[in-house]
Amino acid sequence: MRTHVTQARIGAVAGIAAAAILGGSPAASAVTAPPSEEGVQVQNWSSSMYDVLTGFQSRRWHDKDYSQVWFTKCRVSGATGTSTHVDLRWDRTAQPDVSWGTKKYTQCFKGSSGKSNGEWHNLSSGDHFFQIKLINGSSSGLALSVSKVTVDTSKADS
Repeated sequence: MRTHVTQARIGAVAGIAAAAILGGSPAASAVTAPPSEEGVQVQNWSSSMYDVLTGFQSRRWHDKDYSQVWFTKCRVSGATGTSTHVDLRWDRTAQPDVSWGTKKYTQCFKGSSGKSNGEWHNLSSGDHFFQIKLINGSSSGLALSVSKVTVDTSKADS
């Protein structure tokens, strides 16, 4: 019997646009599993970000109940990086987005293998994304790069 993981399709994702000074766009790839018996489609994906500014929004993914966002190897252009605040949001068409809360990431700035993550629970079913709220405690003037961004939606869904 095949698992959802072995049945997953791997594809390129071109939906991330960086609001960066140089107009760079992060590359992304996605692994999408077929719907489970409950109809939830698990989407785990990895990407990177280059010189994104506060206000940057990630691509959207559909989920319910749980999402975890990992950042590996963070840096701030032209400054010593110390932190970034990541806000998980529920994208509601023709209505204001809902914030599920902001997490402060600091460990990803500690060397080439530094990792930070945030977990959000009890999410409503729908499209979600993360937004960069602060970089080094500032709401403007700094650009963040992250070598690897990973979104995991499988903990509560599998």
